[in-house]
Amino acid sequence: MSDSVYRERARLVAHLATIYPSTIGYTDPSEPDWAVVYVNGPEGQMGWHVAPDDMDLFGHVQRDDAATWDGHATEEKYERLRRLTEGSSRG
Repeated sequence: MSDSVYRERARLVAHLATIYPSTIGYTDPSEPDWAVVYVNGPEGQMGWHVAPDDMDLFGHVQRDDAATWDGHATEEKYERLRRLTEGSSRG
């Protein structure tokens, strides 16, 4: 994935982190230089790695290096996001 695509995704995740309770920290030992942001929406936790160059977008997110991943797979994360999106469009 190119740097510009990571930046685009990071902007969207940063926005989600303004809407739902979220934390960010260096919690993935297999990627120690990349923080992980955990967005805790009503459909469950969704986590994304954040490139070091994109950390400036996450100053509003509480730092928590003890946050834990709930074990969701990528497919499950995006299924949670889909349900969240569908729920918000029913308004």
